[in-house]
Amino acid sequence: MDAGDQARRAAVRQAWRETLERDPASDGENFFAAGGNSILVVALQRRLTTALGYRLPLRRIHDQPTVDGILGLAARHSVEQVPTSAPASGLDLYCLPYAGASARVYDGWSDRLPAGVTVRPLEFPGRGSRWSEPPVARLPDLLVDLSAAMDTARPYVVFGHSFGGIVAFELVRHLRAAGLPSPRRLLVSGCPAPHLATPAETTHDLSDAEFTRRLRRLRGTPEELLANDELMELYIPVIRADYTILDHYRAPAPTSLGCPISAFYGRDDAEVTVGAIGEWSRYGDRPVTVEEVNGDHFFLHGAEAELVAKVAAHLDSDLNR
Repeated sequence: MDAGDQARRAAVRQAWRETLERDPASDGENFFAAGGNSILVVALQRRLTTALGYRLPLRRIHDQPTVDGILGLAARHSVEQVPTSAPASGLDLYCLPYAGASARVYDGWSDRLPAGVTVRPLEFPGRGSRWSEPPVARLPDLLVDLSAAMDTARPYVVFGHSFGGIVAFELVRHLRAAGLPSPRRLLVSGCPAPHLATPAETTHDLSDAEFTRRLRRLRGTPEELLANDELMELYIPVIRADYTILDHYRAPAPTSLGCPISAFYGRDDAEVTVGAIGEWSRYGDRPVTVEEVNGDHFFLHGAEAELVAKVAAHLDSDLNR
């Protein structure tokens, strides 16, 4: 390797370090598996432009998100996702994000939950560490994908916010249909009961411009992303896949999941009322536990500490049975 190649490699590693505040584990490490996301990749692109003297398309970083890939020295690296180690006893908390989001929204939960609870965010294809994978727009395919990342031999609970709540519900149904154990609890937040979840008007079939305007009105997508046309070109198919699932969703006949359900709603949420949350009682093996949290539909962010404290109280009881 000549001095020029060494300098370029050092520049890419420095841009990575400044963006993620850590060095790459190797030149084949996946940027998204290391903690990158759709906002941080723009920051990486900006730093690379300054360091290298030319602008790399986001598509290039998306397709080959490693130091070697950015340098054009190797094809896309396949990075095996190894689950975080967990104690032999305890409880796994599988977390599902809202439409278009990465499961990294749950990164801050681990330190706030009872000892013995292991947070296991379930990342959907097309985002987070799986950003370079094609998104999935069919619910059965998504359930197969997500269930493959779960260890139901260990005690577990499932949590989902908004769209993630419906996926969590269907994931539990999918596991039970396969003869696997039910979770100790299903937790949903900002999510109406399944028979009320299908939107009155569709979103997935809007033009890109209309789709972006609707995302802006819903306020769940960062403005830095919405304002970046290059990034939105990559991002729209991902969130459109989620809305394709939601727009076509038809709830099953109410039947018990074989586990208790806890449901949280935002005090100022104009989208999901306490009445719609209470309808989850049709699906649990006992009356649903309903709790209010300060904030609007995205109290998952605005009142995260309050929500996690309420979740922790439920998990305390689940750990001891």
